[in-house]
Amino acid sequence: MNTTLVLLIAGSSKRFGGKVKKQFIKVDNKPIFLHTLINMLKFNFDNIVLVSSKDEIKNIKKYIEKEDSIKEKTKKNMHYIEGGNERVYSVYNAVVFIRDNIKTDYVFIHDGVRPLVSRSEIKSLYDAVLEYNAAILASKVVDTIKKADDNSNIIETIDRTYLYRAATPQGFKFDNYMTAIEKYINDKNANIATDDAEIYSKYFGNVKIVLCSSNNIKITNKEDLNIFIKLK
Repeated sequence: MNTTLVLLIAGSSKRFGGKVKKQFIKVDNKPIFLHTLINMLKFNFDNIVLVSSKDEIKNIKKYIEKEDSIKEKTKKNMHYIEGGNERVYSVYNAVVFIRDNIKTDYVFIHDGVRPLVSRSEIKSLYDAVLEYNAAILASKVVDTIKKADDNSNIIETIDRTYLYRAATPQGFKFDNYMTAIEKYINDKNANIATDDAEIYSKYFGNVKIVLCSSNNIKITNKEDLNIFIKLK
């Protein structure tokens, strides 16, 4: 089966703050996105599509070319494309590029600032995608969840039995996901989707959950960065 990894590095990093976008913050002299890529390549994807803003592609290439552990591995099957204004449009640009340029059976979409996913979790996700055509990594919600009104008064305690924190990678049979995201793009009433499973489940079919560790965090703020530095 031919697989393609889409790695999203086009985020604006608004919530993180600071002069350097979080995907380019260096830990052990490597930007976070490179830690993520190195980790993801422990699984042998046939193709890799990196999605970033146009003015950062050259810089990203330089980082990858300097990294001996992945330079040779990715030389023939690495592709660089420009992202969109929102995450969903970056993903759309990627899958259109794949449709037009790469023969693939399955696509796995991952956040460039989620560097702690394990190889065993990726393999478990891969197995589930082969069986069910669509699956995501997610961790169980263990906190007590409160719903509040506009004045921050608690109005409900949510039953957490069936609640999960969605993570990435999220994997899909490529043709199915292409159909789903085309329907989403053409739906003038659609809200901005925040992950790929939302699009697939609404416009195509069921998405299976594969449990992952709560350590599989997306680096959104400085606290997350400190967790990554501690756990890497």
